[in-house]
Amino acid sequence: MIKKGSKLYSISYNKCPKCHCGSFWHKNNPYLNILKNNKLTNSHCANCMFKYEIEPGFWFGAMYVSYAIAVAFVLIFGALLYVFFENMDIITIVSILSVFVIIFSPINHFFSRLIWINIFIDYTNSIKQ
Repeated sequence: MIKKGSKLYSISYNKCPKCHCGSFWHKNNPYLNILKNNKLTNSHCANCMFKYEIEPGFWFGAMYVSYAIAVAFVLIFGALLYVFFENMDIITIVSILSVFVIIFSPINHFFSRLIWINIFIDYTNSIKQ
């Protein structure tokens, strides 16, 4: 079990990086947040009132995290496809990986923003909960 106060808790449970009580995204489902509602993160935490957009352009850094997640996904699953399906053509492998990267892009976006803000913001236990 991931304990409250760790950065993994905030990332795993979609919680405010400052107090670990309020939700970072509107809903825990990335597909409902991005595809259905077309909403990004909450503007601030409902519990501690921490403003999530620290400065203008803050979320541009999350693109680098998103890129790293996508590259790791492609390398790991590309290698697995290549090992387990040796007769499969490389074009087929690239096509399969491309489809999966597109399908999982809302999840990638969801976690890349949570990871990015947790790099800079530390948990503060002194906030009333």
